[in-house]
Amino acid sequence: MEEKLRLEIKACGCELLERFLPRLVVAASSEESISKLIHLAGPKRLRLIATGTGSSFPANYQPPPNTIFLLTLGLNAILELRFDDAMAVLQAGTLVSALREKIEGTALELPSWVADYAGTMGGAMLGPDAAGRRHAEMRRRLLGVELVDARGQMVRFGGCTVKNVAGYDYWTFLVGTAGRFGVLTKLILNLERMPVFTAETSTQRPGGKTDEAHRWIIANLEKRLDPDGIFAR
Repeated sequence: MEEKLRLEIKACGCELLERFLPRLVVAASSEESISKLIHLAGPKRLRLIATGTGSSFPANYQPPPNTIFLLTLGLNAILELRFDDAMAVLQAGTLVSALREKIEGTALELPSWVADYAGTMGGAMLGPDAAGRRHAEMRRRLLGVELVDARGQMVRFGGCTVKNVAGYDYWTFLVGTAGRFGVLTKLILNLERMPVFTAETSTQRPGGKTDEAHRWIIANLEKRLDPDGIFAR
């Protein structure tokens, strides 16, 4: 790697993890450092793949050329636990196990499809889920998210109050999208006790026009949030 790029990455406030070279792997500890890294990546035609523990990548995964792997494990704070509202506000790099331990023995519930995930809360929301059960739980519990978009700006969807989540919660379309629209930094989750999803309920996906509508929304989100394709698929 050229020395100039090495220094520019460090100037963003990101730690360059040189033990992974020749792959370019950096760790961010704040939204500001992520924003600066995105501003650096755009003009240099670099692509970003945000990940928590990296557990969702197969061993033989080959990234696109000129890709930076951005680790978000530094964003790991549980910002709020509202027991009266059965709500949690947490950073995307928070390990699922950390949240599970924090609410153990309380009235809050983290369903098993999510609680058994080995990575971060961001990975539980964005990473692959062949059975669809974890994604189904995340969709019905997701009240809001924050992410840094392709322009390096913070974008907020939803919120903690009922008026912020009224209507059609289109941010749930971000579930399972593998970070293709930005770097997820924060989640707001409903942790109240709910009826358990059956396998049929959680894995069933409507067909026909609904699938077409889903693809249309994803395409338009991509056009709006990442028109230049900074975030690698």
